[in-house]
Amino acid sequence: MFTFALPLSSGPLTCSVPLTKCPSSETLLEERGAIMVVALVVMSALIMMGSLAMMITVTETNISRNLRMAKEAFYVADGGYPLAVAIIEEVMNQVPCSSSRVTVDEHLPNEVMDYYRDNVLLNDYKGDSPENSPDITTSFLTHTLSIDIDRTHTSVLYGGAAAFGAGGENIGVGGGACKKILFEITSEGCMKGGALSRVITVYRKIL
Repeated sequence: MFTFALPLSSGPLTCSVPLTKCPSSETLLEERGAIMVVALVVMSALIMMGSLAMMITVTETNISRNLRMAKEAFYVADGGYPLAVAIIEEVMNQVPCSSSRVTVDEHLPNEVMDYYRDNVLLNDYKGDSPENSPDITTSFLTHTLSIDIDRTHTSVLYGGAAAFGAGGENIGVGGGACKKILFEITSEGCMKGGALSRVITVYRKIL
């Protein structure tokens, strides 16, 4: 502390001013080190939050893509039923396949007409599937459709046309006997990315 005097008419004025001590270099280094630690902690937290946000975004994108591909694969497989029905009708009416983009297995007519049932070389209904020797195959863009058709049931029906139209087989009298044939249609839709969907339906044919 120091004292100085100002010359005034009323007499000397004494004032005291406290002196502050300058911080040492060690104190400055300690403060800088603490600031760096805090900055590193904040940066690490921001990096972790950014990485987490990116991971969540990528995961959501993959989930959306997989759901879209699964839906497309299902729609492809579901579209196999009308195609299989059309080919069954063509085979039973002895009409050649009308589409050049559809590949039909050479044994399918025997399966549909129930010929050579005990000969696996001519009727492979026991061993074929959408993955192994499908009866019908077709593809467009990145979609592949494989169909297996199996004749599963044949029975004779008695009754009138009205009963058959109403779905009441074996009900009523009159009219000639008819034949009911059931076909199990297994359709498998596959996407290029690996999505796969399978639809199994039954087609009833009345002759």
